Amino acid sequence: MSAQDNLASSAQTSQIESRELLLEQSLAGSVSLQALAQVQGYLSSNPAECSLLVQYLGSISGSGSALGEDSGIAYAANATAVEARSASTQAVRGDNLTVVAPFSGYLAGALNLQAALSVKEVGGGGSVSLEKREIHTLNLPIKPDSASSLCASTLDSLASALSRSPCNATLSEEAFGAALPGLVEEAAAQGFALTAGWGSGGTACSAAYWVTLVEPGVAGATGSFDWTVHGSGVTA
Repeated sequence: MSAQDNLASSAQTSQIESRELLLEQSLAGSVSLQALAQVQGYLSSNPAECSLLVQYLGSISGSGSALGEDSGIAYAANATAVEARSASTQAVRGDNLTVVAPFSGYLAGALNLQAALSVKEVGGGGSVSLEKREIHTLNLPIKPDSASSLCASTLDSLASALSRSPCNATLSEEAFGAALPGLVEEAAAQGFALTAGWGSGGTACSAAYWVTLVEPGVAGATGSFDWTVHGSGVTA
């Protein structure tokens, strides 16, 4: 092969490599957003229970995949996301998957996800290939820490209010009504809408109480959504 042919071949290879790099970034973003969309769909359609919030978050997962060909480059890409139970050093510093900003990287107090990403591409009739396997941190900005603390404080306050006059429904109603506005205000300050109620606990002097926290308009990968958390209890 002549020097001219070698130069032409090198130039062609370089062009294919450049296209593969651009395609890899696009695929990484696409499958990561698919995974985020699955997680978002679960959050919006499955309310959490205050007492099971840790298990609820730990059960969350999402995935995305893409398979096909683009301008002579065959590709396969996959992403699988699960809850990130702790922040890695890289995650706190900042992740490099900027193509899915603002959902890329670690966000304190939010739902952080560890995403396993793989991309494989082959072009130039099989002569030019690219393969990547990486771990990234993604996030959806719900507030699980705030929800957990609000659940605990709200349920404790409702139990205390209803326990002051356990055998007098009128006094219990007054105590509940007096406590509720402050709890609603506290929740609103943390970005949640709070509703609550109470009724008979099944015995003469017990009361059942319940609370619903809604975090409205959370910014998601496919648009805004609401996240709901329920809690309940019974006085002795």
